Amino acid sequence: MKTKIYNVEDLRSELLRLSLKRAEHENELKIEIDNITAKFRYPMMLVSKLNSWFAGFAGNEDHQDKGKHDWLSNAFRVGLPVILDRFFFPKSGIIMKALITLVSERAAKTVSKDMFTDLFDKVRDWIKPAEPRPGKSKLAHDYGIPPDSETY
Repeated sequence: MKTKIYNVEDLRSELLRLSLKRAEHENELKIEIDNITAKFRYPMMLVSKLNSWFAGFAGNEDHQDKGKHDWLSNAFRVGLPVILDRFFFPKSGIIMKALITLVSERAAKTVSKDMFTDLFDKVRDWIKPAEPRPGKSKLAHDYGIPPDSETY
């Protein structure tokens, strides 16, 4: 519903009406969000409790490595299962895809930015050795000006 605005007072009243309407909508959304979180609070507490119990049996690896992942390992954790499912196992079943995802996530945890740069440095050193070749020596460039001369 559009209201016609003829002067500044109509504009101010319309702005006030819209701000009140926005506040009402925000309150309604807040109440809905609180209701939804209240519905899922107890199931999420149960899941987190079960997860903590089973993580204790499995050696608690995820809690130890929580802050050690960088952007490259996170990219591998997401990208490696997708690439394997798309290109190498496109017609496999759901059990095979789940196993591939678990194995590739475990493998992706070992990949880090430091490991990748170390591998890159090794390949670079293998392609271009650090010491110069014995046949070539650096020659001093002769520009035609004697080093002991003064130009003033």
